[in-house]
Amino acid sequence: MNLLESSWFLVSSLIIAIVLLVDPASSTGSNNNAVLGLFSSASSGQQFIYNFGIVLILLFFVLTTILSLSN
Repeated sequence: MNLLESSWFLVSSLIIAIVLLVDPASSTGSNNNAVLGLFSSASSGQQFIYNFGIVLILLFFVLTTILSLSN
C-alpha cells in the first residue's frame, strides 16, 4: 500500500469517526424552543469540527480522483 492509499484510508476513517461521534441533536444547544433553536449558533469547537469535516471530505474527493486516475 503506497502513501496515497494509506492517506485515503486514514481520511476515510476520520470522516467515519466524525460522523459517528458528533451528535447533531446537541449541535444547536439545549434550547427546547424551536424558534430559539433557529437563531442559536454553534460553539467554536463545533465550528472547528464542522470545518475539519469539510476539509476531510474535500481531501477525500481529491485523493479518490488521484487514485482513480493513477490506476
